[in-house]
Amino acid sequence: MKKEILSLFLRSIILFVLFSSGLHAATFSDKQLETLKMVHEVALQYPNNTGETFENTAMAICLTETSAGVFKVGDIGKDPNIFNASLGIMQVRLETAKFLANKLNWTEVINMSDIKLVNKLLGDDRFNVTVAVRFIVWLNEYTKHNYFRTVSRYNGGNYNYPYYHRVMNNMALIRRTVKLN
Repeated sequence: MKKEILSLFLRSIILFVLFSSGLHAATFSDKQLETLKMVHEVALQYPNNTGETFENTAMAICLTETSAGVFKVGDIGKDPNIFNASLGIMQVRLETAKFLANKLNWTEVINMSDIKLVNKLLGDDRFNVTVAVRFIVWLNEYTKHNYFRTVSRYNGGNYNYPYYHRVMNNMALIRRTVKLN
């Protein structure tokens, strides 16, 4: 058991190093750029209650979570149950989508079975981003517009400094390298 955990840990470190070294090259594939542009477009459609939109935040979270769509299933090593995994290009969990649907009275999502919702989160990138962006907006309003806590809570922590800094670094990278026009 300890060997398996160590092996998983080492593989994670290797993937992280490969992933982060790729980011420093600041080269994105056409598919990654297409994904980031779609995230930007969707995020502009959902302002918070003060009119603020979170397109840059959403793109940075997408890059942080899945390298802009390269990896679509997360957390599966912790629990092989797909219903407990983070799903799609924004790594939305089933429980998060259901929670948000109930908070927003989003009947389309409320009426979906777990299987249908998992398939939609994995197979429909625009839907996945819509759920994620609406969650970011909800978090922003829930935290009384505290940006740090909004970003931290997206990854499941109230004060998640490492995650926040990765998102901010990716936001800076996107601003330097991605042209959206």
